[in-house]
Amino acid sequence: MIDTIPLSWLRSDITHPRFKSVRLPLSGLTWIHSASIPLELSFEEVYAYLVDRFGDGILIRGCRAEIAEFLLSKGFGAVRTGAEAMIDLGNRTKTPSSARESSRRGRRWGRVEEVPFTEACAERVSRFRSVSAHGGKPQLRYLYHAGFDPLTRCFAFRAPGDAWLGAVTISMSSESSAHTEMILRDRNSPTGVMEALFAGIMNKLKGEGLRLFSLGEVPFVSRAGAGTVHLTNGSRIIEKLLFSTGRVLRYAYDFEGLYKFKDKFRPDWEPVYVCAPKVSWSALADMFVESRFYALSRSELMAAIKGYSPRFLKHS
Repeated sequence: MIDTIPLSWLRSDITHPRFKSVRLPLSGLTWIHSASIPLELSFEEVYAYLVDRFGDGILIRGCRAEIAEFLLSKGFGAVRTGAEAMIDLGNRTKTPSSARESSRRGRRWGRVEEVPFTEACAERVSRFRSVSAHGGKPQLRYLYHAGFDPLTRCFAFRAPGDAWLGAVTISMSSESSAHTEMILRDRNSPTGVMEALFAGIMNKLKGEGLRLFSLGEVPFVSRAGAGTVHLTNGSRIIEKLLFSTGRVLRYAYDFEGLYKFKDKFRPDWEPVYVCAPKVSWSALADMFVESRFYALSRSELMAAIKGYSPRFLKHS
C-alpha cells in the first residue's frame, strides 16, 4: 500500500479527496496539478477516485518511484524530470557540517518562529512573496502549493523589529512526513539566514516525531537514488532531451543554485517523474506553458537582451 502522494498534493482532515486540474490543449490530457487527500487514503485508492472522475487521460507530475511504478502497471508511461531532496529526520542528529557554519552565521540576525494561521498572517505571507528575491518575476504555478492557508504551516526567520528575512511553507504528505512548498527570501537577506531557517524547521519537525522531511524537487537534476524506475528507451530519450533543454534555460531558472543549497543538508536524492498514458512532447510543451515556465523564460530573456548594450550603442 502506497501512503505517499505526488508533490504539491496535500494531506488533510477531510473525508473525500478533492482535485484541482487543468486541461492541456495540445495533448488533450488533464493535468491533476494539486489535490487534498484524506489522511488514511492510500494512493491506490486515490487512483480509483481519479479514474472514476477523469477517466484514464490524466497527467500527474511529482511522482515518487513507488507511485510511478504503480502507474506503469496501469499502462502509464513515465519520464524523470528531476530529483527530490529527502531528509531522514529519525537518523539526523545535527545539521551537516556543510550547512552548520552558514546556519550559525545566519542565527546572529534573528530567530526561527512558526507563524500561526490567521487571515492577517496569510496576507503578510502574500505581501512578503511579492517583495521577495524573485517576487518581481512571473510566478510559476501548478508546481507547488502557493500561499499560506489552513492546509499548510509557515515558518519565518524574524529579525529584531519584526522584519522577515525568509519564510518557508510546508505541507503534510503523510502522517509522518512533511514537504516543502514555498521558499521565500528577502532580497537583502544576509548569508546563512535560509540555512538557519531550514535547520530550525527540521529541529521542530523532528521534535514532533516526524520521520521524513522533503526539501522539494530540483528539476533537471539527474541524481538517481534507490527508487529509480526502469524506463523504456523512448522515455530515456525524452528525458535526455528534457534535461538538455533545462540546461539551456538556466538563465531563467537557477536550478543548479537550488540544488547546491539543498545539497548542503546532505539529503538522499530520489528521482521524480511525470506520468501519463503517454508522456509526449506535446504534454511537456503544455506543462511548459501552463506552469508559466514559458512566461518566466521569456521575461528573463527579454531582461537580458535589454541589459545588453553593444559597444557601438554606448558610443552613439
